[in-house]
Amino acid sequence: MFNKEFLKTLTVLYVEDDDNIRSSLSNIFTKIFAEVIICNDGDDGINQFKHYTQEQQSKIDLVVSDINMPNKNGIEMVQEIRELDQDIPVIFTTAHGESDYLMEAIKLKIAYYALKPINTSELLDNISNFCMAEHNKESIKEKSQQIIQYMDIINNITSIFKVDTKGVIVEVNNLLCEISQYTEDELIGMHIDNILHKDTILKTFNDTLALIDTNEVFKGKLKFSSKFGNTFYMSSSIITSKNEYSSEIEGYIYICIDQTDDEIEKQQTMQRVRKNMIQQRTKESDLIRTAKELENEIEKIKASSISSKDTKVIMAALAKEKQKVVILNTQISHYEEQIVKLTQQKQKIDGDEKVKKLEAMKKVQDHANEKEKFQSKIIELQALVSKLESKLKAKSVD
Repeated sequence: MFNKEFLKTLTVLYVEDDDNIRSSLSNIFTKIFAEVIICNDGDDGINQFKHYTQEQQSKIDLVVSDINMPNKNGIEMVQEIRELDQDIPVIFTTAHGESDYLMEAIKLKIAYYALKPINTSELLDNISNFCMAEHNKESIKEKSQQIIQYMDIINNITSIFKVDTKGVIVEVNNLLCEISQYTEDELIGMHIDNILHKDTILKTFNDTLALIDTNEVFKGKLKFSSKFGNTFYMSSSIITSKNEYSSEIEGYIYICIDQTDDEIEKQQTMQRVRKNMIQQRTKESDLIRTAKELENEIEKIKASSISSKDTKVIMAALAKEKQKVVILNTQISHYEEQIVKLTQQKQKIDGDEKVKKLEAMKKVQDHANEKEKFQSKIIELQALVSKLESKLKAKSVD
């Protein structure tokens, strides 16, 4: 069944010298196609074709023509059309087999012979098929051009290289040369193991092959060493390259995005957070020691009478310690925010760093537990301070 929606997009050049046939079939065509250019002989047909395609810069999608016509027959007309357009589908309509024209029609790449009287449904089916095939060819050309453009873009933002089945580099792009500091000639023929960093999880090409064999495609972060010993990190996808005829694996294609700056920034952030955690632990220890000293002072106060002058000194000391508690609470809130940020960053770390993440999360949890203990101690201290204040006020009244 022909595709009505598709046919409604087509422009058809229809050439027929018989008035009755031309009138009958053109009435059907005008209802089916977007536009129908109706001509009464070969001269008119070629003139109209040139007018639409050259002067008006419009596209004709299909030619339907009789063979035997006055002035210029269908074969002669199509010969001239083929000089202008090698691919446009052409359908001949004829009352006989026209065997004399068969070989010439084959040379002109005629799509179909429709014998009169015309079977309209069959003709439209064939028109739909031939024009759809030509439309698909044009779409493939456009897609191919888009793919070329996409590849150019990808080539400029990703490092792409190919290795054979043994891990020897056989193709590289300019970006890999730039980031690795090797020339193309130096990289071609080099084994991939020579640029893999020794500290990376996948230390050898064989390690990578084991994962590819299991998952078909490898995705992860790899660590590399440049020609001059610099470390760089790349988020990598590795896919198999197969022979288009035998489907045998010919090698592996690495598609890599440089993430060196992100990795360095992440490591620096981790170092800053660790340093802040150590500083916070030191401050907590100092506060706990101060709290113990204050408790000792309170015990001394309980055990002996005090003067009003001593009371003022103690109250000032208590106020000072209260202020320290407020400041440290603020600091705790700050570091709680850092802990949240750290936790979020840890959740983004690749599977390659799971062990490090677990250790970091354990440290965060330990820190949180210490903070909770410290807050409990502060509450106890505040309660004790309040109790002491009450006793001091009572003594002042006495």
